[in-house]
This record gives sequence, structure tokens and C-alpha cells, in this order.
Amino acid sequence: MVSAAALLVAVYTVFVTTSTGQLAEHVTVEAADHRLQELRGAGLVILNRLPEIVGAVGVLVFLVVTVWRRRWLASLIAAASFAAANLTTQLLKNVLLVRPELDNGVPCYTGNSLPSGHTTFAAAAAVAVFLVVAPRWRPVTAAMGALCSTVVGAGAFIETWHRPADMVAAYLVAAFWGLAGGYAILRTGAEWNTLTPKSQGIPRPAGNPWWEVALWVSGAVLTAGVWGSFLAAGGAAALTAEPLWNSGWHYLGGLLLSTGPGLLVFGALSTFFRLEAGRTQRQ
Repeated sequence: MVSAAALLVAVYTVFVTTSTGQLAEHVTVEAADHRLQELRGAGLVILNRLPEIVGAVGVLVFLVVTVWRRRWLASLIAAASFAAANLTTQLLKNVLLVRPELDNGVPCYTGNSLPSGHTTFAAAAAVAVFLVVAPRWRPVTAAMGALCSTVVGAGAFIETWHRPADMVAAYLVAAFWGLAGGYAILRTGAEWNTLTPKSQGIPRPAGNPWWEVALWVSGAVLTAGVWGSFLAAGGAAALTAEPLWNSGWHYLGGLLLSTGPGLLVFGALSTFFRLEAGRTQRQ
């Protein structure tokens, strides 16, 4: 939780309060806005409705798992974690965090938009489901939750609703409260957090450790690609409030920054909770 909070402060400090950070995000949003004009019809409708669709699916799955497993207290804690994450995002965005208007030419007409509310909703819903499933289901649940959350994050960037760092902050807020909720849940019923001999046998598709590996590897590759994209676009010299051209590399960098860290966050959650699971030995 301390690490998540520290990373959130670092993201805010670098991308919101520094001139270079603001310029780096500005060129990505300008590139995204240029390409948004090319979207028409069904594609644009789907993007507009994506957060609601993913959020509704997450809530539905959470309710199904709650009724199926009948872990009422755990589900209540997970729901409280979901609510706390969304409340935290609104407080941070609208009350606590301020976007300074620096002398760098970057327009400040939208004010502070970090963290992203849409992405927080999707990520927190995915984390709530992750908290109430059985240990053997956590790897695939983390992978599916990461996919849904980052799709929303990518959509928010493509639609130019948010700057890339807004999505990174949203993943960290969801992780912070997911860890807080997990701490309480794992101590209200240890028997629910135990891998039995049956579930420790041949890995089922849902519990296959390769889900976790895929999250770490893909997240690391995409996040590292952010730096490569900005170097390919011209590096620091290309960071200007009035770019001469809408670089595809800047667009790619913004898209990668909006998604890669989300995969890493869910990979970290999956690993952490796997290490916290108890194991019943074979007799």
C-alpha cells in the first residue's frame, strides 16, 4: 500500500507538476485528438460506451461470485474497497490535487484530471472480483481484470478524455484499496484462502501460473515501449506545446503508458496474493 501511494505521488509530481511531464502528455493527447477525427460510426459508439459496459460486466460478475461462494463478509469488504477507490479518485482529482499552469504553452483548460474516474471504476471492479474468488481462480481473474481495465484506459486515451498518467494513477488507486481490502479479507476467514490438495494438482487453465507470467512480461514490454516511442519521436527536442506534426510514435507512447502499468499492477496483485495463500498438505 505504501508503494502504491508512493508511486501515485511520483506520477503526479512528474507528469502534472513539471514542465517536461506536461509537455510529454500534451503531445500524446494532440496526436490522439488528430486520429480521433478519423473514427466514425460504430467504432466511436463502442468507445463512448466502453466504460459503462466493462463496469456493468464487472459488477455482474461480482454479484454472481458473491452468491455462488456465499462469502458475505468478504464481499462486503471488497465492495467497500471498490467504493473507497472511487471516492478517493474523486477527492484526489477534484479537491486535493492541483494542476499548475506553467509557462510552457500547454493549455490548462481542463484543469486536473488525475486520476481517471472511468479507469478507476473498471479497475476497482476487477479488483473486487479478484478479492472474492478462490485462490486457484486468481491468476485468470487478474489477467481478465487487467484486460478489461486497460481496455477502458486505452479507450479513455483514444477518446482524449484523459491524459495517459491519469490512467496510471487510477490503477494505483485501485491497487491501494485492493490491498487494504485483501488484508482484511484474508484475516476474516483463512479457510477461504487455502489451496487444497485437489486444487494443487495439475494446474487448471484458471490457475495456470502462466497467466501471471504473461501479465508481468507484457506489462514490462509495453511500459518499456513508452520510452522507446518517445525516443523514436525525437526525444526531448520534440516536446513542444505546438507540435509541427502529430507523431504516430507519440500516439503509441501515450497508448502504451495508458495500458502497460495496468498490466504490471495486476501482475503484482496476482503474485502477492499467491504468496499469501495457504496450502493444505497431502496426507
